[in-house]
Amino acid sequence: MLLSKLSLIFKLLIIVFIYGIIYYALKVMYKDINKNEKKSIQQGNTIGLEVLEPGNNTNLKCGSLIPVVQKLSIGRDKKNMVQLEEKFVSGRHAVIKLVGDGYYIEDLNSTNGTILNNEKIAEKVWLNSGDLIKVGTSVFRVIE
Repeated sequence: MLLSKLSLIFKLLIIVFIYGIIYYALKVMYKDINKNEKKSIQQGNTIGLEVLEPGNNTNLKCGSLIPVVQKLSIGRDKKNMVQLEEKFVSGRHAVIKLVGDGYYIEDLNSTNGTILNNEKIAEKVWLNSGDLIKVGTSVFRVIE
């Protein structure tokens, strides 16, 4: 009789122990899933440039997308991330940077300027989805 009661107690302890392990594993998985969702929301704040008009640049194709993650430099110099092969584009023409939750574009004192939504920019300007950027004869649309 005593042995059967001890056996029952050990069986119950083992079941409780197994359920405890399952509970702990589910809790860890839930935290991991939530952490990844938060990262994807923060990383989802990236933008891209859609090429609407490649201009005189053989390296750009109409409709292609250029991702912008932290910083994107535009100009004629080979060190730029987007190299434009035009005489109307300065070596270091413009830059797009991520600051906080938003992106801005800045003209780097280029000779012919950078056009945003048909207006020449003189200082840093925050970008919005749908904005049109013209550098030389190339036109890009900001997309999210």
